[in-house]
Formats: sequence, C-alpha cells, structure tokens
Amino acid sequence: MKQKKKSITFKLFIITSLFFIFFTSLTMLLQTVFIENFYLSKKTKDFEANFQQFSSTYSRLAENSTDSSELLSEFQDKNNASTAVISLASSTLRIFEDKRQMLLKIAKKPSSAANPTSEIVDNIITYNMDSKMKMLINGMQRWSSDPLAVAMVLDEGRHIVYHSGVKIDGQNSLVGIAPIVVGGEVTGILTAAASLQPIGEAAAVIRQFYVYFYMIALVLIFALSLIYSKIIAKPLVTLNKTALKLSELDFSAKCPVNSQDEIGSLSATLNFLSAKLDSSISELKAANEKLREDIENEKKLDLMKNEFIAGVSHELKTPISLINSYAEGIKDNITNGTKREYYAHIIMDESKKMASLVEDMLDLSQLESGSFKLKVEDFSLTGLLNSIAERYSVNTRTNEKTLALQLPPHDLEVRADMFRIEQVLTNLVNNALKYTPPGGTISISAHDEGDSITIEVENPGEPIPEAELPHIWSKFYRIEKSRNKELGGTGLGLSIVKEILDRHGSAYGAHNTAYGVKFFFTLAK
Repeated sequence: MKQKKKSITFKLFIITSLFFIFFTSLTMLLQTVFIENFYLSKKTKDFEANFQQFSSTYSRLAENSTDSSELLSEFQDKNNASTAVISLASSTLRIFEDKRQMLLKIAKKPSSAANPTSEIVDNIITYNMDSKMKMLINGMQRWSSDPLAVAMVLDEGRHIVYHSGVKIDGQNSLVGIAPIVVGGEVTGILTAAASLQPIGEAAAVIRQFYVYFYMIALVLIFALSLIYSKIIAKPLVTLNKTALKLSELDFSAKCPVNSQDEIGSLSATLNFLSAKLDSSISELKAANEKLREDIENEKKLDLMKNEFIAGVSHELKTPISLINSYAEGIKDNITNGTKREYYAHIIMDESKKMASLVEDMLDLSQLESGSFKLKVEDFSLTGLLNSIAERYSVNTRTNEKTLALQLPPHDLEVRADMFRIEQVLTNLVNNALKYTPPGGTISISAHDEGDSITIEVENPGEPIPEAELPHIWSKFYRIEKSRNKELGGTGLGLSIVKEILDRHGSAYGAHNTAYGVKFFFTLAK
C-alpha cells in the first residue's frame, strides 16, 4: 500500500479528485450565495439602461406615430415588460401589454397640480388584469404616492427605476418611470414594468443536480486515472524498469517507442543510451581483455627472455670454457702432436657452434625488425630439395639414419625467396635429425595441390606432447628443458621458420603421426 501511494497514477488520481471537488464546491457555493444577487443586479442594470434609451427615443417620436408603436413592441419583447403612457393633456392612460392595449379615460380633470397623475392611476381597477398589468399599475401607484419621486420625474425631468417591493402573484418586478418631454414641457409619463423571475427554486434544483454530478465525476476520475496510467504512468514505469536494468549493466531491455511526444523521445534517448553504453562497455571489456592478454604475453615474453638468456648463457659458457681450457693446454705445451691436433679440432668445433648461435640470433632479429624484405623469384623446388638431400646424405649415413625424398615426376616450380626457403628446409631437416633415433628414416615429400605446393618433413621418434604443439613456434621455446647437449638447441630454429613462412603468406603447422612427428608448409606456384 505504501508503494501504491507513491505511484504517479495514485498521485494523479488524488490531484484530479481534489481539483474537481474544490472546483465543484466553489461553483456550488458561489451559485448558492451570489447567483440570486448577481441575477438581480444584472437584470436591474440591463433594464435601467434599456429603459433610459427607450424613454429618450420615445420622447422624440410622436405619440401616435408608427415608429413609437414599433419602439414599444421592441422594448416589451426585449425586456419581457409591459408599458403604459399617461397623457396629461387628455387625462388618459394607455396600457400596452404584448399585442393588446387598453385606453382608460378619466372624465374629471385632475385637481392636483403637484401630482396630476395620482387621480388617474388611483381610479384604475386591477381585478380584471393579468400579472404584468397588475405589476405596471402597482408600480405607478407607488410612484404617484411618493412626492419626491414625482418631483424627480415631473420637475427635474429624470427617469427612475426601482423594485416594486410588492409581490404580484408571487413575483417581484422592476418599474421604470420617465417623463415624456415635448417642446421643453412634460406632456406625459412613460411607465414600464418587468417581472423578476424567482430563481430560488432553480438554485435548489441545481444544488440537487450537483449530487448526481459528483457521482458522475467520480466515474470520470477513475476513467481519467486509467487514461493517465496508460499515457503517462505506464510508460514511466517501463522507463524506470529499463533504467534499473541499465544500472545493473543489463542492456537487453528496450523501451517501446509508441508515441512522438516527450515520453517517446525519452524512450528513444534511453534506448540510444543503452546501446551506446553496451557498445562502450563491450569495447572496454575487449580492451581490458586485450590488455590482460598483452600483460600475460609480456609475462610470457619476459619468462622466455629469461629462459633465452639462461640458454644462451649455457650455450656460450660451455664452448667458451672448452675453448679456454684447450687453448691453455696448447699454450702450455702439455700436449703431443696428436693431442694438439685434437685440441685444435675441439676449439674450431665449439667456435662454429658459437658462430651458429650468433647467426641465428641475428637472423631472427632481422626478420622481426620489419625492415627485412624478401627477394622473391621463380625457382625449381625440385632442384632445391635434391640439393638438400644430397648435402645431408653423408651426415645421415654417419649417424646411421636415412633421408628419403619423395617427389612427383614433373618439375615443381615455386615463387619465393629461395635462400630463406632453403633456410626453412635446413632448420626442419636439422630438427628432424636431432630427434630421429639411429636406424630411422626422415621423409621429405612435396605434393602438387593445384595453386600451391605442400612440403612435408616427417621423422620417427617420440611424439610432441599435445599441450606443447601450440608453443613450438615461439621464440626461445624448447621442448627439451634439460638442454641436453646432444638434442638441445637455442630454441630459435622454428621461430626463424615461422617468421620466414609468415612473410611468404604460407600455411604451416606440425602434428603427431603414427610414425612420429610431421612438419608441413605451403608455397605458391
């Protein structure tokens, strides 16, 4: 219930209800207290203005003219009034009511000079007249009995309007008295009377009507609340739910845009914000993931560099130590001729290993620098493979190993950097020789694949652990961790192969076979 009181629908319902109750109550109060007085004031003001204009115009017209008759009819219709004209010269009273008129003549001439109309109006019998005529006669009698009022009209030439103060058939009336001035003299009196309709009963009926109006209003308030809920509250609730999901970094929810108003615009803006936040956070996550990977790679690189330094130090330390020892033996002349030759051979062999290590390091550095450019040319792959097989034939026989070359009958020509491809093949064959046991056969083959040539180097021996396969192309990486002098190397050979093949756009890889381990790469024809 507490949550409901905070809802926009509930607030709109309360505000609408209070506004309607206040407005209706105020209207009812004003109607009860002021409407009757307002009605009397307005009716009196309008009647006085109309009567003054009517009396002024009537004085300018001849009493029996057609224009005066039309003027009388127009005034009566407009004000729902009856009129009468008293002629002082002929001692007559002409009463006009609707389309009828009554002429009363008094034979006896008025005796009172101060009020010549009193005997005329006093002799009128009202029992056979309707309400309007009775109001008219009653008003004239009241006026004629008031010397001050008579003086204002006859002596000062002013018109007067007043309430009759007497109810005729239950109705009050407004009475107007004005002189008829012809040639600067008052020749007659113009009288008009208009009924004041009772509005008290109408006001009571209106008050009863407001009770039903309140009931109808309650139904309308509930209907308006539902409309408010649909137009305003419901979209705002949806916007709030979406905003809450956004605060929880859930960007799947979208606000429906069902209108072109401010709420629709806000929904579209919130959807746009959701999309932008989703995109930005996704980019941030990707950047963080990339940064994490970079940090991990950096750590791995540092580790590999440390291993490389350790490996190079080990590789250099042993030959340097041997060279130093054997050189000192030669220097001290502690060897005979045969041993001297042996010592010199050891020194030369270790020097070559050091030179090979330095050369590999320089090659890799040049390949990674970005300044290295391939010298691409067309050459015979068949001829290169035959040359490499012939070069290693003596070495393989010495080590009781066999090198088998399998080529198609036709010549294979490729487009590549021949020197670097020879370097790739040399490294792969050297790698195969290290891990091939005595009596084993290293197989080198080439296959025509249409647009490219696939070269494979397979050697027998222990397979490479599957977990190690993705890492064998990395710099400074060695599968054999003990750095056995017979098998170990610097861990740069396959890294050099990878860099060269990447620059050729070649596909390459390694996998274990039932026979041993197979390395392969492709070259464009």
